Amino acid sequence: MILLKGLFKRNNLNNQGDRLSKMITAKLVNSEDDCLVDFEGIVIASPLFFQDFIFPLVIEFGSHVIGNRLRLVNLKDEHIASYNDACAQASDYMEKLSARQPRSFGDISDLTFELLIKAREVSRSDPSAAQVIFGIDRVMVEFISNMDIDQIRRFAGAGVICFEPRFTPQFAARLASYEASELDVFLNVLGDLENVYESEYA
Repeated sequence: MILLKGLFKRNNLNNQGDRLSKMITAKLVNSEDDCLVDFEGIVIASPLFFQDFIFPLVIEFGSHVIGNRLRLVNLKDEHIASYNDACAQASDYMEKLSARQPRSFGDISDLTFELLIKAREVSRSDPSAAQVIFGIDRVMVEFISNMDIDQIRRFAGAGVICFEPRFTPQFAARLASYEASELDVFLNVLGDLENVYESEYA
């Protein structure tokens, strides 16, 4: 748990969001535990604080991860109002940025970006599952897990889909023979699949 009052030695937060964001990034990367941020004793947390704190985390990890692994406790109504204000401003900024920057590959770039974000998340939390889900070997798991958000944007902007269908008829038949509830068992049975995709499933 991160106690903001003890960390910053003050009860008004304005320009400290960037430092907190970097601390939480390190915690989320190096641990699978939830990250708790305690606002006990904090009187004011400005919209700027929340912009610098939350927005980089959403860009880095995605809103789904943040929603599931980041917990803010002892929030006052004033804190929630500042948080909502920050989210609204960030949303407006992204819409304006998207309108100014033409995207040569449109949906392909969006799809690749989301896939790489998810591949990085799974590669960091469960490398074996990443091999199964994305059809990559250990070297690529390590590479993807270490990508930063700028690298992901560059890959996505190239207009090349980074993952492709890899089912052979044999693999598809085997997969189709399982009920949906059995898929997790199937994936666990496969285990470590390094180099398997190049031979059987490529």
